Amino acid sequence: MNASTDLLERWASFLSKINERFQETLTQAAEVLPQLLDYQQFDTVPFANAWMGINSQAKDLIARIDNTWQNTVSENWETLRDEEEDRLSEAGEELEPFQEKFYQVYYAEREKGRKLMRQLEKDLHQHEVKTFAEAGRKLAAKAREILSGGFACSQCQAPLTVQDNFYRSYYQVCQYCQTTNTFEPGSIARMVEHFAVHPIAEEKALEEYWQYEALLYQFKDQGEDDPVTVTADQVLQSYTVYVDVYLKARIAMIPVYQEQYEGDRKAKLERLRKYTLNMA
Repeated sequence: MNASTDLLERWASFLSKINERFQETLTQAAEVLPQLLDYQQFDTVPFANAWMGINSQAKDLIARIDNTWQNTVSENWETLRDEEEDRLSEAGEELEPFQEKFYQVYYAEREKGRKLMRQLEKDLHQHEVKTFAEAGRKLAAKAREILSGGFACSQCQAPLTVQDNFYRSYYQVCQYCQTTNTFEPGSIARMVEHFAVHPIAEEKALEEYWQYEALLYQFKDQGEDDPVTVTADQVLQSYTVYVDVYLKARIAMIPVYQEQYEGDRKAKLERLRKYTLNMA
């Protein structure tokens, strides 16, 4: 086996093992996390803490790809290059044919690592969204069950209607005795807004997000001297589609969010325009 073949096989084996361990991590998370809400009586803190640990493990595996390339694999390829160039020089042979072939292989191998990193980042994001969305639906169902128990006037005990899709405290006047009552949804119902709404809305907009992300990667990968295939405006337009689907999905769950729709939309687009796309 020559040196280049050895490097190719070792790199391929490393990437395969990283992918295998990464998928095992997500599989274990899928088995454990759905049970936590039930075990913890719908306390979302242990769920979130468990995910932080899983997320950290997964990101460490992703980071190992680039670290290993930079610190080990790339150096091995450069050593091989230097040795072969020395041999060719001593033999009086031209270096250019070898260098052209070498760098084709070198950059192709580096790209394999980058491609896997992006795929694993996508897998992790999708798993996070779907895992939290499923937990959010479970939490929302429990909240609806609790809220269906009714709300009675504190003075005359007349039944009061509980507002749909509203998980905050509010005042309600009894139509019978005119007493002002405070509706308190309880901790589980309150957590629907803080824990469930965002991932469920993200799940609704996931396809639009992937379209935006693909364009963003293409935009960032363009070199200064490369022909422009994706413009900042195209990325912004795709992101706008995603934001609209996401925000409208939130409104479908909690209609009062309609009041802040324009402000939320403007803030999200401005953040992308200023900090990611560097648009004036």
